[in-house]
Amino acid sequence: MKKELRKKFIIERNNLSEDYRNNASAKILSKLENNKIFMSAEKIFIFVGFGSEVPTLSFINKWIGKKQIFVPKIENKIMNLVHITSIENLTPGHFGVLEPTSCSYYTGSIDLVITPSIVFDKNGYRLGYGKGYYDKYFTTNKHKTSIGLSYDKLLQEKVPTDKYDKKVDIIITEEQTLIINEKYNSND
Repeated sequence: MKKELRKKFIIERNNLSEDYRNNASAKILSKLENNKIFMSAEKIFIFVGFGSEVPTLSFINKWIGKKQIFVPKIENKIMNLVHITSIENLTPGHFGVLEPTSCSYYTGSIDLVITPSIVFDKNGYRLGYGKGYYDKYFTTNKHKTSIGLSYDKLLQEKVPTDKYDKKVDIIITEEQTLIINEKYNSND
């Protein structure tokens, strides 16, 4: 079931107009950088947007030097975090997604994890690409907060879950900020 839904929602996301995605992404990233949790975070682990995902590369570039930015690198079926100081050090890697050339992995705590997804549901669950990288990361690593970025048109009432799936704390779309974890109700 998840496999079919992944295909369906990737097609839906790819079919969103470029104009819609560009406008929505600008609003999503503006809301993210004005969020109190983002503003107070020092160590941020963020995905590098790929294909029709929310494009994060310019956002990452903007915040390098102002925050400690970490991005994923996949090696031996494990997602590792690498601290980056320039987007110039990113090259196509696993699945063609830009990854750091460095193999100097960070294993310490992270203040904020910004996660990708094919779609999120209103309960904070994500339908990812099926490899479980982020769910494994959430289970085995220390992080304070997780925020998912999504186009509002793709937000679902419910996606199928299993015992390994982990919720994000907050979902930001161009239209709304959904607080999943009640401890964040006082944040924008």
